Amino acid sequence: MLKGSSEKPNSLWLRRAQQFDNQIGAWKGQDVYEGSGMINHTHPLTGSMSRAGGLGDLFNLPVRERDEEGWLEAPSLFQDDDQRLQDLVATYGRERWQTEDRHAAGSAFIIAFLTQVTWPLISHYVLERRVPDVSLNNLAFHWDGGQIDGTALNRSSFAALAADPGSNHPDSEAVTDEAALYARLKEWLFEANLEIVIPCLRRAVLSSNKVSWNAVAASCAQAFNRLYELTKEPEKVVQDAEAFFGDPSSPVYQQVTMEEFAHQGKRGFFSRRAGCCLWWRGEMSNDFCSNCILLSREEQDQKFREMLESRP
Repeated sequence: MLKGSSEKPNSLWLRRAQQFDNQIGAWKGQDVYEGSGMINHTHPLTGSMSRAGGLGDLFNLPVRERDEEGWLEAPSLFQDDDQRLQDLVATYGRERWQTEDRHAAGSAFIIAFLTQVTWPLISHYVLERRVPDVSLNNLAFHWDGGQIDGTALNRSSFAALAADPGSNHPDSEAVTDEAALYARLKEWLFEANLEIVIPCLRRAVLSSNKVSWNAVAASCAQAFNRLYELTKEPEKVVQDAEAFFGDPSSPVYQQVTMEEFAHQGKRGFFSRRAGCCLWWRGEMSNDFCSNCILLSREEQDQKFREMLESRP
């Protein structure tokens, strides 16, 4: 059982990958996030994960029970057995995108992995000004018949501003200001995670570093896109996204551009990619992603209009 979750791992990678729709479908969120000013006697990270998870399970990254069987430490998956990783990626490409193309399979796999990490991370940073420790050493995967069906944190460690009441918890690292908090986000997501994962995928399955890093940016952009719809302060989401993608020291710098888009009285916050995820190479695809670099700006705009029209 996962802490902070009432369900056992149940094909979460498959289910969440279906929800991460390459911006083809529309978000069907029910609630609006309002934050929390109440006193919560649960673990601070459990409480904030629960609040963010109320917007959808994509925003929740639970903590696993240490004595539960069936978990593989994340560094082991990427660093210990290239053949196991190669087989896993190939299987995922066939089952999810119906492709034998190793570049497309690698893209499908890293998108599924990223969804588990970037959405909870970005939502916590924007909504709570907290940063969960998503370094590779703090992640684990649950196995079911040789495939991954769940992702979780090993420890409830996180960084928070010193003014945050949760920063007094033993699992918290209190930082002095927002610049220090953002630096911790970059360290845990990029240096201690993706700068390890992406070279490992390149070595094991010959995936494209360029495609992988653009997928990282696109996954983060998707999180900002959804949060824009689900919060009462969309301007805060826009401000954070502009700073995130406009940071020259970040590996996702200028990988996407994001802009507010209005149509029929509705507004969205959409990204335009500087790269391609290769979704169109799979047999399941009958179209390009709405923000694909292979589409003209006019074609992207039309897809954005269609997405806004589909929203309530």
